[in-house]
Amino acid sequence: MDVPKTIGARIRACREQAGMTQSELASAAFVTRQSVGNWESGKTLPDVQSLQLVAQALGTTVDGLLGDEVPAIARETTEARRQLTRCLASLAVLFVFYLVVSVIDVSFLRGEPNYTALLACNGIRITLAAFSIPVAKRMREIAHGRELGDAVEIMLFVEGYPAGKEPPNNIFYRTILTNIPALYTLFIVALAAVYIAIVYA
Repeated sequence: MDVPKTIGARIRACREQAGMTQSELASAAFVTRQSVGNWESGKTLPDVQSLQLVAQALGTTVDGLLGDEVPAIARETTEARRQLTRCLASLAVLFVFYLVVSVIDVSFLRGEPNYTALLACNGIRITLAAFSIPVAKRMREIAHGRELGDAVEIMLFVEGYPAGKEPPNNIFYRTILTNIPALYTLFIVALAAVYIAIVYA
């Protein structure tokens, strides 16, 4: 049984019975019309807070919308969380390998360049990048299916926090996760600076 489609069909039936448009339901649930469309087509599942607002707007209950699918939803959520955790761990390992190869690569630039070793390092980097593409794609699919917008929401989901909860007030959530693009850019700039310093030293 396709749980998202079953629940989506139930939401659509209740909405039509209530004489509401997708836009009106979206307004009542404080989401976009596209989100409602995704729910009804079974592309995504609404979070707990949205389910409560939808049920209230449609004059039904959360149990009425979910029916007997609660255990299946719990299983799907657990599986999505497990897959996201694997994706994050895989990307972290690939990044560490990339960093190690880059450090080795820089060491070959000292003195007389070893072009064979440099070529091998570049080949390894390309391979690591190729391995990261399907992992990142799968991670984006899961995040999109759960309507997780950024790194903070993804990590909150992985750690089991309920949707809509404020992130913990620590350096990991408030500084690192919110600045991942800037930190990645800083890493690339620092790596380029090290390369230039060694080549022209």
